[in-house]
Amino acid sequence: MIKMEMNEERLKEVTNMARIGLPQEEYETVLARVNAVLGMCDKMRELELSSVKPFEWDVKKAPQRRTDESVEWDGRTCFLSQAPTAEGDFFKVPRIIALEDYEEEADE
Repeated sequence: MIKMEMNEERLKEVTNMARIGLPQEEYETVLARVNAVLGMCDKMRELELSSVKPFEWDVKKAPQRRTDESVEWDGRTCFLSQAPTAEGDFFKVPRIIALEDYEEEADE
C-alpha cells in the first residue's frame, strides 16, 4: 500500500490554487500537520473492516422533515442600505485576485 505524504513543493501548489497566503516561515509547521493527518488516513486504511456492515439509512426511522416553503423577508432593504456598494438587489463585492496578480505579488 502506498503511503500518503505531502512535500513542500506540492504544498505550495495547493496553497497557490486555493489562494491561501501562507508565509514561508509557516510552511514547515503546516506541512507537519498535513502529513500527520495523512498518516492517520494511512493507519485507517490498514484496519481490517471486512466484518463491518456498511451504514444504511433507514428512511422509515428518519425524523420527519419540514416542507420547504419560501418565506418573504422584509429585512433585505435594511441590509442592502448598509452595504458599502450594492447593485440592484445584490451586494457588490471586490473581484477575487486574478492568478496573474497573485504570481506578481509572490515574486516581489
